[in-house]
Amino acid sequence: MRKISWNKYFSVFLLTLFIFIIGFLIAQRISSRTSIQVTETQKELRNYILSLNLQSEIASEYICKVNVFQLTKEKSELGKRIDVLEKNLGKDHKIVEDLKQDYSLLSLRQWLLVKKVKEECDRSINIIIFFYSNKLNSSESESQGYVLDYIYEKYPDDVVIYAFDIDEENPALKTLKDIYEVKTSPSVIFNDKLLTGFQSKEKLSSLID
Repeated sequence: MRKISWNKYFSVFLLTLFIFIIGFLIAQRISSRTSIQVTETQKELRNYILSLNLQSEIASEYICKVNVFQLTKEKSELGKRIDVLEKNLGKDHKIVEDLKQDYSLLSLRQWLLVKKVKEECDRSINIIIFFYSNKLNSSESESQGYVLDYIYEKYPDDVVIYAFDIDEENPALKTLKDIYEVKTSPSVIFNDKLLTGFQSKEKLSSLID
């Protein structure tokens, strides 16, 4: 009868346990470091949102001197950073949802300012409001988003774009949807005119040219 080498099996067990513990500790450290980085990013983005809100407040006192395209460019950069965070954490993460709500309020405030600049300072500005959804017709909303990215890149000095999640529970946003009678997504409001459903880049370009 073959004799079992218990010492050998015990050594293998200890080695396996050691590797498991080391792996667990490394994972915990990485998770902790990631959590700290996310918190720092959240704080940085919130400060940036507050700064842009203050910027809009100052600009509202001197509306005819405002470079609206610079304002919206900075807001757009903020949106891209929130998108990166959303891809890393997920659309339903609490931090992402909170930042997106803050971003929506900033966008609404800036939209009101740009609308006022256009009306009171006789500026030629094409204002586009885009309602998308991550739930209903999400692929169509995503395609519409790519088209609007193209429009923004093609007409940086003619167009300002504000995007809102149609499913977001926000009283101010609800008022905007009620005013323009927005019911479905994607929906595009081009210079106060509601366009329901997907809008091609050719159609939107023809409205600008």
